[in-house]
Amino acid sequence: MNQRYFLLPALLVAGSAMAQWANSVPARKDFRAATPSRDHIQAIPAQENDSRDGGDVIWSEDFANGLDGNNGVGAWTVSGPNGAIWRRKTTGPLGAYTAVTQIIQSTTAANGFMMFNSDSANCTWVGNTPTALPTDQFTPWEGSLESPVLDLSATPYVELQFQQRLRYCCDNAPHYVEVSTDGGATWPNRFAVSADIAVNAVSPTQTRKVNLSCAIEGSPSSVKIRFRHDGDMGTSHYQWQVDDVKIVELYDADLRVVSASASAFDLDLAATYDSLRYSLFPFNQLRPVPLNMTVLNNSTIPQDGTVANFTVTRSGTTVLNQDQSLGTFPLCPAEQKVWVNPSFTPPAEVGTYDVAFGISATNPDLTPADNTGSASFGVSQYDYARDLGTITSFEDGAGDGSVLILGNTFYIANATNLYAARVALNTGSEIGAIITAELRDVSQADFPIIATSEEVVVAQSMLGGNGSSNFTNINFNPPVALDAQMDYMLTVHCYGNIRIGNNGTSEEQTSFIYYISPTQGEDWFYTTTTPMVRMSFDPTASVGDFTSSAGVGLGQNIPNPSRNSTVIPYTLDKGASVVIELHDVSGKLVKRIAEGFRPAGSYRSQLSTQDLTEGLYLYTLRAGDVTLTKRLSVER
Repeated sequence: MNQRYFLLPALLVAGSAMAQWANSVPARKDFRAATPSRDHIQAIPAQENDSRDGGDVIWSEDFANGLDGNNGVGAWTVSGPNGAIWRRKTTGPLGAYTAVTQIIQSTTAANGFMMFNSDSANCTWVGNTPTALPTDQFTPWEGSLESPVLDLSATPYVELQFQQRLRYCCDNAPHYVEVSTDGGATWPNRFAVSADIAVNAVSPTQTRKVNLSCAIEGSPSSVKIRFRHDGDMGTSHYQWQVDDVKIVELYDADLRVVSASASAFDLDLAATYDSLRYSLFPFNQLRPVPLNMTVLNNSTIPQDGTVANFTVTRSGTTVLNQDQSLGTFPLCPAEQKVWVNPSFTPPAEVGTYDVAFGISATNPDLTPADNTGSASFGVSQYDYARDLGTITSFEDGAGDGSVLILGNTFYIANATNLYAARVALNTGSEIGAIITAELRDVSQADFPIIATSEEVVVAQSMLGGNGSSNFTNINFNPPVALDAQMDYMLTVHCYGNIRIGNNGTSEEQTSFIYYISPTQGEDWFYTTTTPMVRMSFDPTASVGDFTSSAGVGLGQNIPNPSRNSTVIPYTLDKGASVVIELHDVSGKLVKRIAEGFRPAGSYRSQLSTQDLTEGLYLYTLRAGDVTLTKRLSVER
């Protein structure tokens, strides 16, 4: 079996999904909330000849004493209707769907850490054995872990650092750091700390950093910080582990590239799938790539002379090297998103395009290691892809040969013809099973089918294990016309026990599966693991015999033999006037199709054979001075 991905109910471009599978341990009623501390200490100001600089730890907590605190200031408290789910632990999470092996690997994990185990709380227990509640009884828990009050007036330019490990299901990420400057009476500032972690993904242990300077500006003397599991996000599972919390003084000059990307999809705002993370752009879909970086002024002063740089290279050749002046970068707002401007459209040159992002300022940066970012994408002549090219896992639905439909959404910028789907099949797929490709309308409920491909019988030669980049073509005959500026979904329908390769991370609600869920029955769900299902615009994809001369190519007609109609594929390296002629075996001209002048590109010409008698014929392509001929047969 494949690694289970816990796929979720599908909605259209904007929307959310109900919870599906999750794990839980019930909230213990003997949880003890420590008595709130009534006093707090002030961070020690620098003394003469005792300078402080960026990187100094102002305050820290390792949870060796749990809620009682081990920080020299005071105790932690829990709040919210389900705050008691926050507990000090020294062992990993346990629930109906969570394994203790998912324990945080923090610096001081051995002496304890704090955990919000929502998975555990959505279970019933017999001894140490959890049983998940029915899905309609899952609760999106709400609870916060609050620090003691801190006086940061001596050092108001600081960041929060902490280590965490988490997993969540089945709606929006519920993990937030919230900041109060009035001792906890109000919490006007909050920061998402898991937005980059996909739903149902088990995160590694990671160190998070949150700049607090703007949040505490003007009122740094009564600061509280809380880790909030927000029940309003609709998330019922799994767990959030937090440890080694620190408040660290900032440097005088420190710009940071927080994120860098060649995509810009936002589920809540997107009107199309144009800005998804595509791994391959075909020539006929090249368009501006939304290169962007998020930059943080993590300093104690504004930074003058700030410059953002975007550099794109292909096989060592620089394609773009663009500086953009940002002027003075203020302290607040501390974070800005910077887009490449003017926009960048890659050339029609096959290869991998590596993007380097950089930020600099007049003052030399004191932590230059975080001043850069990177991203990459590819350009292909015909393939349009979202996967990363080699199999790393697979999806087989219920794993028993029952219904399985799996695929990705794509945005078509320029009108074209879809000639084939390309799919990577994993070792262990049933030999002799049948697969088809289906083009679907992603704008309507249940994604109705627009066109269905030819059937393909699975053979051993089509399969590959982890690391394989073996793709199988599933041809549309005739090809399907795709409209410009439209979204489509391309799926593979499996008739038999098929394993479809995966590689990559899909944005939520952009890759989909239809199968029989063991908990929610037969339905559409979305997956954040990218299935290896691609669009192909190659007119020769299904042609085994393709002849070329002087920049003109002629493929075998499809289908051959033909009954009512057939398609003749051809390619032109440069523009030419094109004529297609059909002769019988005696040399008599039977049909003539004047295609007119065609610019360089790939084409398919539809030829009616309905009025022809059974037998052999010769079709000839005349493109400028080039003439190519092939045989076709007609059956009755």
